Amino acid sequence: MYEIYSDYLIEVNSHTNLTSITDPEEIKIKHFEDSLSVLPYIKEGNKVLDIGAGAGFPGIPLRIEKNFDLTLVDSVNKKVNFMNEVIDKLDLSNARAIHTRAEDFAKENRETFDVVVSRAVANMSTLSELCLPFSKVGGIFIALKGPKADEELEAAQNAIKILGGQVKEIERFKIDDNDRINIIVEKIHPTKKKYPRGKNQAKKNPL
Repeated sequence: MYEIYSDYLIEVNSHTNLTSITDPEEIKIKHFEDSLSVLPYIKEGNKVLDIGAGAGFPGIPLRIEKNFDLTLVDSVNKKVNFMNEVIDKLDLSNARAIHTRAEDFAKENRETFDVVVSRAVANMSTLSELCLPFSKVGGIFIALKGPKADEELEAAQNAIKILGGQVKEIERFKIDDNDRINIIVEKIHPTKKKYPRGKNQAKKNPL
């Protein structure tokens, strides 16, 4: 499955910009292995949301490995089309990509997901506002981050608290000599309905 995914990513990326990583070995390490670093946090049968999923990372590799219900959201239509094509090619059930913004998707889908994941989308304050409203109380939000994660997390403490979250775990590891940090946030209180704010406020004016 990974070979089909990788080959199709390279093929489509030749005419549609999906990723800057185009070497098969790098795709394996920097996309697939990195995505699968959060696999232990997902249980079979979970309802999982990937915000800003891009070319399908981390959601699709995780879905290849475990059977759960996967929704991938991205605001760029060509990326959504690509993800749905990959889902079809790999014959993945209970998976779909949706063309929408997180702020709009939240209107109908608040606090309905067991696990919310996001990778390489925004700083931790902004990301928390885009992701935590979707997580059930008792569920988790996982941010897949690089070496700047600690300073981002420091700046995001207020946002995480306001949005009903609490940092549960910080996982540090290396992939191909690159520092990777996964921040696992547990949802301990419901999020106020005014979040996420519209008009890109989460990015322009982080909490």
